[in-house]
Amino acid sequence: MFGPFHPGDSFRLYRLQRKGVSLDLRRSLTQTQSPLREAWVALLTQQAMGQPTYVLYDLQQGEGVIQVRYRAHQAAADVTFLAPALGADPNRAGAWSQLLDGACVETASRGIQRLFASLPDAGDEVDVFQQAGFTLYAGEDVYCLANPESGSAVPGGVRPRPQRPEDWPAIQKLLVAITPQRVRQAEGGIAGAAGRDARCQRFVLPGANGEDLLATLTLCPGGPGHWLRLHLHPEARHVMDGVTMDLAESLIRWGLSKLVEQAVKPIYCNVRQYEGGIRPALEAIGFEPFSARSLVVKHTLAWSKVAVPELAPALKSSAELAPPAYHVEREPELQRPSSRLAAGHDA
Repeated sequence: MFGPFHPGDSFRLYRLQRKGVSLDLRRSLTQTQSPLREAWVALLTQQAMGQPTYVLYDLQQGEGVIQVRYRAHQAAADVTFLAPALGADPNRAGAWSQLLDGACVETASRGIQRLFASLPDAGDEVDVFQQAGFTLYAGEDVYCLANPESGSAVPGGVRPRPQRPEDWPAIQKLLVAITPQRVRQAEGGIAGAAGRDARCQRFVLPGANGEDLLATLTLCPGGPGHWLRLHLHPEARHVMDGVTMDLAESLIRWGLSKLVEQAVKPIYCNVRQYEGGIRPALEAIGFEPFSARSLVVKHTLAWSKVAVPELAPALKSSAELAPPAYHVEREPELQRPSSRLAAGHDA
């Protein structure tokens, strides 16, 4: 039995949330998470807020729960939580497959065209998602600065300004310069800067001509920790007093100084595999690798069996009608070696 969360599932979700795994690393590391609360918020607001939740109870596969979060201004959603975690129980992989299949059907019926997930590289999660029809399209590393008090938060020699609505065309141009075509195709065009919630602060660094941008910087202060996200133009250079400086390091130090002003807590930063120049700057400041992630996506339109009368409430005014097309040089597809789960499934 699979279906949307209802009040009678509260105790089951209360038990399972302690055994689950959060796939939304940014929120889990910077905010206090409660899958049960998110499920109730989504139920009471008819999925306009919170995280839509679906529950499985199967006599063979056992019980499980999956949560998703709609992406603002896109006909897309992210898988944010699954329970119970895979562990060593082989039945749980089957439960995850049923949960993923069911979530694809449910979200497609509400107008969702793409379902995304960020998965740990180490473990069997990627294999289960691939067997459910998800495709790997990018990799990402998350770094952590556990102790930002050790002089690493000294402001850099740059002064970004707050982002303004009129900056969006320049931000799009910057992201096109950074993001490979295969990733833009997978994400349906241009993915906005990380951290869309109100608590995040967004800054931009204009270029010499005042029109183009050299970088965008997003700072998301939180409770358990803070999050920093930097987009840097591949050809950006920082010249100060006739000396070429590391622009990435200067921007990161400037961001750290702002976050430390609010509270001294661990600071995290994610960098995609195709973004050059940021990893060396993070390591020079003292950041250490925290988690390697695989980004996967599944197109859900094929799951819709009937005409969709209405989009999810959170997407009514901003549905993704057709992804923009960008034409750049052809790039090789991202490959991931097959693993024992995938091999066993094929056999």
